[in-house]
Amino acid sequence: MNLRRPKLTSHGETLLSYARKLLDLDNEARAHLRSDVVSGRVVLGCPDLYAAFLLPRILARYQAAYPDVEVTVHCALSRRVAEAMENDGVDVALVTHNPDVRPHLANVTRLRREKLVWLGAEGGSAHLRNPLSVAMLPDGNLYRTLALAALDAQAREWRIACVSESIAGLQAIALSDAAVIVLAQSVDVRGLLQLDQSHGLPPLPEVELALWQRQRGWSTAADHLASYIVGELKRPLERAECVADIP
Repeated sequence: MNLRRPKLTSHGETLLSYARKLLDLDNEARAHLRSDVVSGRVVLGCPDLYAAFLLPRILARYQAAYPDVEVTVHCALSRRVAEAMENDGVDVALVTHNPDVRPHLANVTRLRREKLVWLGAEGGSAHLRNPLSVAMLPDGNLYRTLALAALDAQAREWRIACVSESIAGLQAIALSDAAVIVLAQSVDVRGLLQLDQSHGLPPLPEVELALWQRQRGWSTAADHLASYIVGELKRPLERAECVADIP
């Protein structure tokens, strides 16, 4: 039997968008009714890629619902976030799932998968150079490991033109056409073009976003923040929410 997956009509897509907004309003209304009993401080750990592209809307909604909660964002690579959580320095974390990187005793919730893509300057030629110039996060980062493995499998020569823990630094290098970079497909940076096999670059795999929570139940504020992140990132992200406008 050939089962066909139903598709939404244009009217259905519109109604779905309104339904999501109504659910958001319902969640915010319920949160406001509870906000008078929620206070304290929460430390949220994440790589700066997620802090820049995935968290602003979530944090804005959370802080509007719980104005008495102080949220501190600790930006670092996932491995360092794990170390900070083990030392009680991080309560909740949004990270790239990596079986080799996980703090002890953390509760793990897998959120969604993100495809990795190559990015280069629009009209640029960095992807044509041999060896290929790449700008990467430091050694041990999963994006870097997967990208270099894909190049090796293609027998494409490469050289590291830049290493930076800052996504903004990598974007600047790519925008200058000095190198190509690897980011999640949902991140749309103005001035950068997605590159694929037609540009001579190998396909890249998907990665998985995950939520770590140091200990459920010990902090109401941390529990609610974790719920906000899960509720937002368990569903597909609208592309309009993750566009970076870099001058």
